[in-house]
Amino acid sequence: MFYDYPAVERPWQNYVAEQQYGFGELTEEKGEAAQAFLTRLQEDPSLYGRFLNLPARLQKELVDFYTGQKGVKITYDPFFKYVFNPELHPERLERLLSGLLKEKVKIRQVLPTDSIRLDESMSLVVMDILVELASGALCNVEIQKAPYAFPGQRAACYSSELVVRQYSRERQKAKAEGCTFSYQRLSKVYTVVILEKSSGDFCRYSDHYIHRASQVFDTGLSLNLLQEYIFISLDIFHSIVHEAKEELEAWLMFLSSDDPADIARIISAFPEFAEYYRDIAEFRKKPEELVNMFSKVLAELDRDEYVNMMEQLREETRNFAEQVRGLQAQCLSLTKKARSLSDSNRSLEDCNRSLEDRNQSLEDRNQSLEDRNQSLEDRNQSLEDRNQSLEDRNRSLEEENRKLRELLQSRS
Repeated sequence: MFYDYPAVERPWQNYVAEQQYGFGELTEEKGEAAQAFLTRLQEDPSLYGRFLNLPARLQKELVDFYTGQKGVKITYDPFFKYVFNPELHPERLERLLSGLLKEKVKIRQVLPTDSIRLDESMSLVVMDILVELASGALCNVEIQKAPYAFPGQRAACYSSELVVRQYSRERQKAKAEGCTFSYQRLSKVYTVVILEKSSGDFCRYSDHYIHRASQVFDTGLSLNLLQEYIFISLDIFHSIVHEAKEELEAWLMFLSSDDPADIARIISAFPEFAEYYRDIAEFRKKPEELVNMFSKVLAELDRDEYVNMMEQLREETRNFAEQVRGLQAQCLSLTKKARSLSDSNRSLEDCNRSLEDRNQSLEDRNQSLEDRNQSLEDRNQSLEDRNQSLEDRNRSLEEENRKLRELLQSRS
C-alpha cells in the first residue's frame, strides 16, 4: 500500500508509471483492506460507534487513509500538532519557521497555549502552537481551516496578547533577578497564520500565497515595534505550485495536499519527508488512535463551524442593523419629503385660490366692462336713432322749404 512508501524504495519513474495505470483506485485488495478495517472496528462497539458518529466525509477520509488511497490532511489540528510537536520533534517546526522567517531559528521552549476572552459574547482566541525561539522571540503558529471574518483584526489580537505575555514574563524575570525592568528585554513576536481556505481579502491577490508584514514608518524612521505577521494561503499555493523545488514549497505542499502523487513527489525531491509521512502512517496500525484522532478533528471542525456560524450571524445582524438604519434614514427622508410636498401643496393651493380670486375679479371686471359696453352700445343706438330722426326731420324741412320756394316763385 502507499503508506509503506514504495516511492522511496523504487525509482521515481516507476512510481509515475504506476500512477498512470490507476494507482490510487480502490482495487480489490484495498477493498478487502477497507472491509478488514471496518470489521476490526466492529469488534469494539464503542469504537465503532464513534466511527459511525463521524460525518460521511470524515469516514471516507479515514478509510481512504487506512487503505492508502489518500494521505491525511496535516491541516487537521490533531495531526498538525502530532507531526510538529515541538517537544518531540523541534527540528521540524524549526525548519518550517526558518523557511517562513527567512532566517535560521532554534526553539528554546514550548509555552502553554492559554486562551484569552476577546469579548463577553463568545469568541475565544485559541492558539495552536506557541514557542519561544533562542533569540527570545515568541512565535505563534495557527491553522485556520475556515475563512474567518476579520483575519487582520484577529491576528492583531493574537499578536497583542503575545506582546503582553512577553511583557509580563520579562517583568517577573527582572523582579526575580533583582534588577530594573527595561523594554529592551522585549523581543519580536511573530504571528503565523496558515489558511487552508482563503477569504476574499486574500483571493484578490491570487498570484501571491505568502504575505509578510511588519510595522514601518513612512518617513523611514526605524523603531523596533516588535510585531510581525505572516499569512500563508495554502489553497492559492496549491493552485500555483505543482512541484516542490525548494524546501519551503515542500513544507507547504506537505501541509496542503493529501494526494499520493504529491506525497511521492515531495519524498522524491526531499527524502527526509519520508520520516514525517511514516510517523503518520503508524496510525494505520492503531485504528483506535486513528478514530480518536478523527473524533478530535470533528470536535475542531464543530468548534470552527460554530465560531464561523456565530460570526456569520453577527455579520448578518450588523448588515440587518445597517439595513434598518438605512430604511430609517430613507423613512426620515421620505417623511421630510412628504412634509415638503405637503407644504408645497398648501402653497400651491394658496396660489390657486389667489389665482381663482384674481380670476373672479377679472371676470367681475370683464362683466362690468361688458355691461358698460352694452350701455355704450345702447346709448350709441339711441344716438343713431336720434340722428335718424333728425335726418328725417331735416329732409322734411327741406321738402317744406322747397315747396315754399316753389310757392313764392309761382306768386311772383
